[in-house]
Amino acid sequence: MKRFAFGTNFTIFILFFGVALLDALQTQNWLRVVFWAAVASAFLWADAKKD
Repeated sequence: MKRFAFGTNFTIFILFFGVALLDALQTQNWLRVVFWAAVASAFLWADAKKD
């Protein structure tokens, strides 16, 4: 079983998508919240699959 390791890509992901998701939550634009959550999930999945 492989362990998921957080790297530089994860830090960039947190900074960029964290700010975007907070903005979407503050404006209560729920379609934007769903969009950013889906993109965030795709990036995390791609980062986990890259090895």
